[in-house]
Amino acid sequence: MRMNRRNVLVGLGTIVAGGGAALGTGAFSSVEATRDVTVSVAGDGSGALSLDDTDGNTAYTEASTISNGTLELSFDSLGSSSGLNVDAETEFNPLFRAINNGSNSINLSIYSADGNIQTSPSILTDYSVVIENTLNDGNGNSLTIEYAFTDGSSSIVGDGSTGSSVTLTEESGTDPTQEISLVIGVGDPGTSFDLSTASGYITSISILAAV
Repeated sequence: MRMNRRNVLVGLGTIVAGGGAALGTGAFSSVEATRDVTVSVAGDGSGALSLDDTDGNTAYTEASTISNGTLELSFDSLGSSSGLNVDAETEFNPLFRAINNGSNSINLSIYSADGNIQTSPSILTDYSVVIENTLNDGNGNSLTIEYAFTDGSSSIVGDGSTGSSVTLTEESGTDPTQEISLVIGVGDPGTSFDLSTASGYITSISILAAV
């Protein structure tokens, strides 16, 4: 289902940090925190941009849906999974599709004002640039999360001056459509991190469409 809205709401759903042997004895087995993230489409090419959660026929992933003109991303219930594991990378490939309906090419990039554009990732080291976000609990502990929005291979994290982008040709051009993937890397919180008291979640993401 295609969406032509400039503003979309992304529900990041429940982040579940899985424990077990990977975290060692004494580690938490599950913690939950539900957050909603507002996503805006900005830039002088934003009016020509539309988003889709299918390839035209088949839905991409359970994590992305468009309902009533709203793009929703939810990672709390994916098949037999119950969320995202800590100390691990999770990939959604592809997550959604961006379509240029205009007469000019668009440089597309994604960033967050609540996170840093990190050009030396510590978790998602396969990518040159990521959005880095740090959670802090009430006990002085921190947990790093990195987000790499990609064109399927290379990161397109950027804010127009720092980072990278992908070019969508004009509607009549050779490549006006781009499938966008997302890789999320969650660091190792150790045994003492208390996600129930954590703060510092990303609350907004911007899709920049620059002509």
